[in-house]
Amino acid sequence: METLTASITSQVINHYALLCETIPLYPIENEHDYEFAINVLNRLLDLGGADENHPLARLVTALGVFIENYEQHLPN
Repeated sequence: METLTASITSQVINHYALLCETIPLYPIENEHDYEFAINVLNRLLDLGGADENHPLARLVTALGVFIENYEQHLPN
């Protein structure tokens, strides 16, 4: 595993920002973002992310955590 240098950190920031434009990998704070996250999750599952050996599986898990956290804080 590489050391997190300034150059690599810059690349990570740029890649993460681009990724978050498509996949909400951050705490969900409203119904609009929740619906968006659910739609993205379903698409990732359709693309094979339900298979734990698929390259998208970790992304599905991460997105699922944000969705679950939002759902746990919804009023009953």
